[in-house]
Amino acid sequence: MQQGLNSFSDKSTEYKSSRNWLLHARYVRGEHGLCLDLSEELQQKTANTHIYAHFVKGLVLSDAGCLQEALDRFHSCIKLYSHDPEPVKQVAKCLYRQGRFQLSFEAYLEADKLTQHPDPDIYCGLAECAWNLGEVERGVEWARAAVQAGGRERAGALLARLLLACDQVEAALQAYDQTLSTNACSFDTLAAAGALRLRAGDPRGAFQLLGAALAHQPGQHAAALAIAAMMLQHKDVDAALARLRVALTAHPSCVAAHSNLGLALLAKKKYIAALTCLQRAAVAAPLSARASHNLALALLACRRPASAFCRLACAAALQPRQPYTVLLLAIALERLGDTRADAAYAKAVILSPLDPLLRLNLAARHARAGRLLEALEEARNASRLLQEEDTSDARLSSSLAELMTLLREAGVQQEETQTSAPALETAVQTDTQFDPDEV
Repeated sequence: MQQGLNSFSDKSTEYKSSRNWLLHARYVRGEHGLCLDLSEELQQKTANTHIYAHFVKGLVLSDAGCLQEALDRFHSCIKLYSHDPEPVKQVAKCLYRQGRFQLSFEAYLEADKLTQHPDPDIYCGLAECAWNLGEVERGVEWARAAVQAGGRERAGALLARLLLACDQVEAALQAYDQTLSTNACSFDTLAAAGALRLRAGDPRGAFQLLGAALAHQPGQHAAALAIAAMMLQHKDVDAALARLRVALTAHPSCVAAHSNLGLALLAKKKYIAALTCLQRAAVAAPLSARASHNLALALLACRRPASAFCRLACAAALQPRQPYTVLLLAIALERLGDTRADAAYAKAVILSPLDPLLRLNLAARHARAGRLLEALEEARNASRLLQEEDTSDARLSSSLAELMTLLREAGVQQEETQTSAPALETAVQTDTQFDPDEV
């Protein structure tokens, strides 16, 4: 903007530019009231032709949320001097904040024509507009241009988010790695990169990035939430509870934090508190299938199958191909004495035929219904799937061993059960009641 002002040669240029430093100083110090007063004074003495006064007043109005008034100020700058790209960029930013993405995109293109050098700020704006217009691949191209133009953290993080929106997880990870290696990034970027690392199956790298984000900002709720999820996976419930409380302190309306806190409390058998947290999550996000699923799990644990069925029906309607939701629905129907439970168990296995947990539940259902041969076949399938997995589940193996023992006690011939896994021969003696496996 200052370079555009220097090109004027009229008699008032010397006076106009002599106070620009004071306008700039007051704006960056946040003295917006004094800034507006000085702008009005300069406009009165220059017949409303002081370009920088118009520009700074537009910035102040934009910061205050008065976007339309700010647009008028920036348009006044453009009328007085149409070769400066800065007012055009500010017009594009105001239009973007108003949700007028197509007009903002066109304004950014006009600003790009006026610039003498590649401007990463303009390229980032073009990428964001293209993303909001549904042209994600085009946005990726603009984001790459912003990175090449020296956009640093903003451009790199934007490129990673756009690549992730295109389901290019590996490319997004590479974009985050390049950004983190070449820039001192903020805690938001560290948290986003850590969450993506966790999603990609790299818990060690995710823990380092999320820990760095929390070191910069202990109240960063995204990082705290991701670390809490990792701790819950490793059965460290107390540490997860502490992280979840931090996340809720920073973001009290976070649905995922309430949901995970409820699951952590459920693991500690604090049922009333768990139901309260999960109910808050379901109320805050009524169209979240995961929130309804988790609340139904707690309701089943509290022996309220009718209420659980209502929540599971909602979750299944939102995500009909989620096998664990269908499994819980089958358990709720069985506890209600509904004959549709068999179809629900079979449906869960069809959705994920290689899941030993689903096979084990179907085997137990056959056993409870007196179909012992079918139960034995499904138990063998579950045993085979457990042997094929790289990491064995001790609880699942134990449950399968108990089921095989109960099948033998219930009258299945000994030679029919000899094909089970050797690890399952040390069965645990229990009563003859086959309970649904809700692990």
